[in-house]
Amino acid sequence: MIWILVKTGYGYLFRIPRKKWLWYSILTILVVVFQISFNVQTAKHVQSTAEGWAVLIGYSGTNFAELGIYITLFFLTPLMEELIYRGLLQHAFFKHSRFGLDLLLPSILFALPHFSSLPSLLDIFVFATSGIIFASLTRYTKSIYPSYAVHVINNIVATLPFLLTFLHRIFG
Repeated sequence: MIWILVKTGYGYLFRIPRKKWLWYSILTILVVVFQISFNVQTAKHVQSTAEGWAVLIGYSGTNFAELGIYITLFFLTPLMEELIYRGLLQHAFFKHSRFGLDLLLPSILFALPHFSSLPSLLDIFVFATSGIIFASLTRYTKSIYPSYAVHVINNIVATLPFLLTFLHRIFG
C-alpha cells in the first residue's frame, strides 16, 4: 500500500518536514492530550469499549497470544488504519472534495470496523470524531507520522490496565 501511495504521487505523506518538525512534534503532543481526554470522557458510553475489553480478557493467561495482540493493537493496526483511511481514502480519493468530505467520509468509514455488533449513533460519533482528529492532523502536517503516533499512544492508553496486568504477570 505504501508503494501504491508513493507511485501515485502521495509520497509526501511519508516524509517528516525538516523545517517544522519541532512545531509538528508539539502539535502531536497536544493532540495526544486532547485525544486521551476525549476518550476518557466517552469510554463509559461506548459499546465497543466493553467488547474490546472482553476480547483482551479472553486472551489473558495465554502469554504468547496476548503479546501478539498487544503488538498488533499498538503498532500494526494503527499503521494499516492510517494507511487505508488517511493515506488511501483521504488523500487519494477525497483530496479535492468540498465541504470537508476528505475528513468526514474516511472518518466515518474508519469508525465502522471498530464494532462487532450493531453500533449506536454515539459509538459511531465517538470513533468518527477520533478519525476526524487523525485526519485533521494528517491534512495539516501533510504527513502520516503524527496521526500514526497519536493513534499508537491512544491505543496504548486505552488498553493500559490490561497491558500493566500482562507485564505484571510476565515480570512480577
